Amino acid sequence: MTRSPLSALLVLGLLCATGAEAQSLNELRTQLQATLQRSLGRSMLGGALPHVDLATGAVTRYYPTENHEIILRMDDIYVMCATLVSENGDEAPVDYYIAESDGRFGVIRMEIDNRAPLHALMDAGRAARLE
Repeated sequence: MTRSPLSALLVLGLLCATGAEAQSLNELRTQLQATLQRSLGRSMLGGALPHVDLATGAVTRYYPTENHEIILRMDDIYVMCATLVSENGDEAPVDYYIAESDGRFGVIRMEIDNRAPLHALMDAGRAARLE
């Protein structure tokens, strides 16, 4: 009989821990999303996110269309991905690198239409999905 109450307590403890982790992950996701929105608000000009192609000097105006659900983590840096669309309808992925300092999050790097650095970090095992 002592086995059943102990098992029940163990299961209850695991469920509570899982619930706390899920809530913590949801809180983190919410903070990161809010950080991303604030950063976009500051970076946008005339409702668009201008991007300079450093090889050609061309400026493309992008508009945010959707955020992806996946969040990656590299030590103390989080990576959130989204899709942008240009004025002529071309889609481009964007990766936002976000760090925390003194309890506040901020975007520290943004890569538009350049997935190679993130893929290299993932292949090296430096960036993994946050779950």
